[in-house]
Amino acid sequence: MVTIKDVAKRAGVGIATISRVINNTGSVKPATKVRVQKIIDEMGYQPNDIARQMLKQKSNIVAFVQPNNTHFFFSELLYEIEKLLYEDNVKVMVCNSSEELEKEIEFINMLQLNRVDALILLTNNEIQDKVKPGMPIVSFDRRFDGIPFVASDNYSGGIMAADELYKNGCRNMLFIGDDAQGEHSNIQTEVSKRRIGFVDRCKELRVNEVLTYEYPLGDYLISPNRVKQIIKDNPQTDGIFAISDAVALAVIKELEKNGKKVPEDVKVIGFDGGRSFLNLGKRISSIGQSPKLIGKAIRDAVIKQINNQKVNDIILPVYFSKGETV
Repeated sequence: MVTIKDVAKRAGVGIATISRVINNTGSVKPATKVRVQKIIDEMGYQPNDIARQMLKQKSNIVAFVQPNNTHFFFSELLYEIEKLLYEDNVKVMVCNSSEELEKEIEFINMLQLNRVDALILLTNNEIQDKVKPGMPIVSFDRRFDGIPFVASDNYSGGIMAADELYKNGCRNMLFIGDDAQGEHSNIQTEVSKRRIGFVDRCKELRVNEVLTYEYPLGDYLISPNRVKQIIKDNPQTDGIFAISDAVALAVIKELEKNGKKVPEDVKVIGFDGGRSFLNLGKRISSIGQSPKLIGKAIRDAVIKQINNQKVNDIILPVYFSKGETV
């Protein structure tokens, strides 16, 4: 294997000169630069990328920290981000926290030790005291002081859901999601705005009632027993907005097990785009958020973070994806 010493010996210059030519840094005479580059090409010398990045204190690696890898939308988002960052010669390290605070702290420590250049953070944990302003972190759907975030317009999504259910004759509305973040904890998340937008709009529409049911934060899916109890306690409900398509799927299955037809008796809208649960036998009507748009926004923010450029918070539009459950 050809080494940098071999190239330096043949070129009759020092190793430092070879390094400056490779990295395009420092002062090298144009003629020398051309001659050294020619020798590098002739000898087939391949620089050690790991060593070069260590010298620059850059790894060209970004960590994608997600609460779990079973959520279909997270998988779509990861695919888009990884594809886009690869075009910038940046690799993505996938870190599944399993919603464990200790793991997320380890990933932040990894960032502080320069093992990765930036962090893309998806978390529901109370980790705000570990996320310091100015850290090269881009947050998705979560606000931290001094850290840029990317999110969909969740509040507008809640309004859309209310409008669609109302337009289709629903007057007894129900929202099902996890704990009201930002009210029951110190967590400030954009996702809670799905519920807030939905409830606000239902009140404006003066529906007969709008109820909210929130299962424990950290439970990825609502249990069938919880859904069964909700149906039993609220037989008058004719329109349900679920915090995600995964929850909408669980709700629809349990409704139909208990003699309710969807959408004839109860209409259901999820959130994420309705792409993920075709095995239901019907497409879920859903408020859509685009993995491509979000992925591009996160990629752009990450690159700016790595290059120490100013990054603004970004809120992206949502849309209604018509399915067969409304």
